[in-house]
Amino acid sequence: MADVAITTKIAPPLSSNERGYGWTHRLVLDYADFLGVTSASDGDTVTVSAFNITANSVVESVGFRLVTAFDDSGGGTTGTLLLGDDDDPDGFVTSAVIHADGTEVFIGFNTGAYFIGTDSGPDTTANVVKGKTYTAAKTLKAVFTPSSFKMEEATSGKIIILARILDTSLAL
Repeated sequence: MADVAITTKIAPPLSSNERGYGWTHRLVLDYADFLGVTSASDGDTVTVSAFNITANSVVESVGFRLVTAFDDSGGGTTGTLLLGDDDDPDGFVTSAVIHADGTEVFIGFNTGAYFIGTDSGPDTTANVVKGKTYTAAKTLKAVFTPSSFKMEEATSGKIIILARILDTSLAL
């Protein structure tokens, strides 16, 4: 399957007044944001560059709220969302169904290896990971994978992607 990139939606950090609930970054996407995408075939993933992560930052939390499940004009059966970075596409949030014909997940956060992984195997509870520290700049990405349709065929859907990214270089 091919992957189509959307890099024009990168959201800036929230203002101090907007950070009331602890999130530092927010990106709202609805089905219209995918209308300009040109997928080669059904099932092609669409990767949205959501937030820039600067060097010397810590990502403490990442999640989403599915406001309206995505639906399409054809025979789409399901669609999923991953949230990750350049190193691990689902490091923050593992596969969550966001299509109306599936069993939608309306709220999800911190389900990826960057938050629930351990350093000594699946049965170890010591040293549970609580986010990710970055020494080099990266991008937080949302990967949308439709099933039996193209994302640009969506006729409804709205999702809010949230992150708490702390830039430690600002603490000097």
